[in-house]
This record gives sequence, structure tokens and C-alpha cells, in this order.
Amino acid sequence: MSSASPEQATHLADDQPIPPATRRFSIVHELVRQNALALVSLFIALFGLGYNTWRNETTEHHRNVRQSAFIALDALGEVQQLADTRFFGAEHSEANRIAIWGRVTLVRDIATLVSADTAERADALFAAWSGNAAAFDNGDAEAERAVAVAIREARAQVLADLQRLR
Repeated sequence: MSSASPEQATHLADDQPIPPATRRFSIVHELVRQNALALVSLFIALFGLGYNTWRNETTEHHRNVRQSAFIALDALGEVQQLADTRFFGAEHSEANRIAIWGRVTLVRDIATLVSADTAERADALFAAWSGNAAAFDNGDAEAERAVAVAIREARAQVLADLQRLR
């Protein structure tokens, strides 16, 4: 087939008809050849759009995890201060108890946005405080240690999750 267009090329050189499958293939081949630059540009545009969307979603996820982690760290620090004040400072008021419950609950709720491991550590902190809140008022050193360890482990997990965001 020389310079004849695919529509005109319906016969071979010795006047035999071209099979329809071969004719369709030559038409498609000619269309691809004529529009190769447009097809490559379309592929590049679709790839770029896909990559940009993926990158934006990843960035947004990291931003959400980072913000949740900072809130969790702040609340963990407050829990530590309030618990220390309750245990070592003999601040046994209901306001102190309510404040600790509020912060421990906040840590448990926000930890689910950081990671599954952080959520487990926050649940362990919630359980440690639940099981030892009454013992704080009696000066039970084991109760204080259990809560302090749970706070330390939760804090370490949040920091590890932040390190992984690189």
C-alpha cells in the first residue's frame, strides 16, 4: 500500500480484495500514526493528573495525622500533669478527676486518627486510668506507676508515628 488512503486501499496490487480485518488494522494504524503526539500528550496528562491526585491525598493524610498527633501529645502532657498533681500534690478534688477523665478520653478519641498502634496505646491508657483512678487518692504507688507507664508508651507511639511520616 503506497500513498493511497486507507479508505481507498480496498484492493491489493494484483486487484485482489484486501480482507476486512487487515483493512481495519491499517485504518487504526494510520490513525495512531497521525495522532501519535496527541495520544502521548493525553497519556502524560492522565499520568500527571493521577500522580498529582495521589500526592495531594497523601499530603492531606499526613497533615491530618500530624495535627492529631500534636493534639494527642498535648493532651498526654496534660494527663501527666494532672495525674502527678493528683498523686503527688494531694489534689483530690472532683475538678481534677473530671479533668483527667476528659483528657484521657480525648487521647483515646484522637488517637484513632493517628494510627492503629496509637489507638491501642490510648485504649491501654484509658484502661489504666479506669482501673487505678480510685487508688490515686489512697497513694497507691503501683497505680501511679501503671498510669505513668501507659502515658509514656502512648507518647512514644505517637512520636514513632510522627517519625514515619517522612
